[in-house]
Amino acid sequence: MINARARMRLRPAAVLSMAVVWMLLWGSPSPVAFLGGVLLGWLITIVFPLPPIHLSGRPHLVGCIVLLGHLLRDLVVSSARIIRLTWGREVHLRSGIVRTELFSDNDLYQVQVAELTSLIPGTVVVEIVRSPRRLYLHVLDLEGEHAIAGIRHQVLETERRVLRAFGTKQEQDAFETACVKLPPTATRRDEWEVEE
Repeated sequence: MINARARMRLRPAAVLSMAVVWMLLWGSPSPVAFLGGVLLGWLITIVFPLPPIHLSGRPHLVGCIVLLGHLLRDLVVSSARIIRLTWGREVHLRSGIVRTELFSDNDLYQVQVAELTSLIPGTVVVEIVRSPRRLYLHVLDLEGEHAIAGIRHQVLETERRVLRAFGTKQEQDAFETACVKLPPTATRRDEWEVEE
């Protein structure tokens, strides 16, 4: 439980970022808008306190560039598939829920993987499980017999890129070790996961 003194403490990064958003919403970089944004941001942190999130790693330039490049490629490819499905004469969608395991033990990385996966057209994260770390995705088109394995592989690669962009060497090594020990059911198709 967060005590009263900790709740009243000013969190500069959160407050200043909310103040900038407030000024953008008002379209005015005036001192009054800035002070109003700071006050509103401080009140939000008091009324809705969140536990601090500690990033153990640091951003790696090459990893961030690779992560952004793959995100842009996935957006283009998925958008093209959605357009093809939209304009096709005969569309036989086979959507379903796919369970994917995550192998990094960090809330921030799990959220980043979920956000990056949801940004790609045709996939939406419908549930996040913290222990064991899992994502449940609704996939619009599970085309082909290896579609579920493909989605799981895509999420695994996204998690790998997130760790290479922001994780420590120890976190990356632990992730690779966990991937080597994939359970035999990781590639098995579960009947309940696909809904025709």
